[in-house]
Amino acid sequence: MNKVVLIGRLTKDAELMQLEGKERGVLRFTLAVDRRFSNNSGGKEADFIPVRYWSDFGHKIQPYLLKGKLIGVSGKVSTRSYTTDESAKRYVTEIEADNIQFLERKKEDIV
Repeated sequence: MNKVVLIGRLTKDAELMQLEGKERGVLRFTLAVDRRFSNNSGGKEADFIPVRYWSDFGHKIQPYLLKGKLIGVSGKVSTRSYTTDESAKRYVTEIEADNIQFLERKKEDIV
């Protein structure tokens, strides 16, 4: 089974890469996920996890995926490799999201 559920904050605004001539595109962002325990000096540490989300309506949710927003993501771990122009092999591990959940409300919505 390959299933991942993460809660974290966006490290920067999400980027939308639209496929040419199609409605389908991919949202790409990095999620900062806090670790459960503090480090030796008492500070919190986080893991920075790259996420991509394929969607036909990415342009509708992109304006809400802003730096610092708390979101939940579920999906699967995806790995791939590629060769650079200098013939070096690179490996990429990222989350391929199938669901994004907004976990904060705007301050003006709170009564």
